Amino acid sequence: MTDNKINLIMKLLMALMLGYFSYFKGWVFSDFKNVSPQEAHALLENDKNITFIDVRSKEEFEKDHIKGAVHVPMKSLEKLSSPEKLLVYSERGERSIEASRILSKRGYEVLNLEGGVVFWIRAGYKVVK
Repeated sequence: MTDNKINLIMKLLMALMLGYFSYFKGWVFSDFKNVSPQEAHALLENDKNITFIDVRSKEEFEKDHIKGAVHVPMKSLEKLSSPEKLLVYSERGERSIEASRILSKRGYEVLNLEGGVVFWIRAGYKVVK
């Protein structure tokens, strides 16, 4: 193989990796908006029409969660009957991105908490145990 072909293959692989990463971070091809912990906290304080959904495991939820959040594990999303405006979070944000995609396809207005409960705590906001 020539150097030009190797360089082209490497650039293509890098572009594919960037696309894959961007998709799974919810940055592209998403029907939901990512919000910072600060934006989520403001919504919690001021918007009574939003429901916070924790998609972590029962054990994670019982360990700590955002006050007022409803526990709906990933496997139970199909059973969810809630107001149409949801803020979804998980431990670090990976599962909540998947859940946000599922819920937005079902017609919910979905916001995803960037970085999950970990970023929420780092931003100085409280959780309940």
